Amino acid sequence: MIQPLHVVGSRPAGPTAGSLLGLVAGSLVFAAWFNDHLLGIAVAGVFVGLIACVLAGAPGWERFGAALLVGTAVAASGWWVVFHLGG
Repeated sequence: MIQPLHVVGSRPAGPTAGSLLGLVAGSLVFAAWFNDHLLGIAVAGVFVGLIACVLAGAPGWERFGAALLVGTAVAASGWWVVFHLGG
C-alpha cells in the first residue's frame, strides 16, 4: 500500500529570531564602526540592504524584518551608550 506524500509547509521566521539576529547585526555594526568608520558604514549598508530586501520582497516575513530592524538599532545604540557614556 502506497501512502500519499505529505509535505509540511514552512512558516516564515518570527520576531524572536529577527530580534536575536538584529542584536548580532547591531553588535557587528558597532564593532566595525568602533574600529574604522568607513568599515562601519559599509557593514551598516549591508544590513540596511538586507532589512530592506526582507521587508519589501519577502511576503509573510514582515514581523521578522521589523524585529531585525529594531534589534539592530537597539544593539548598535546600546553599545554606543556603553562605550561613550559609560566611561
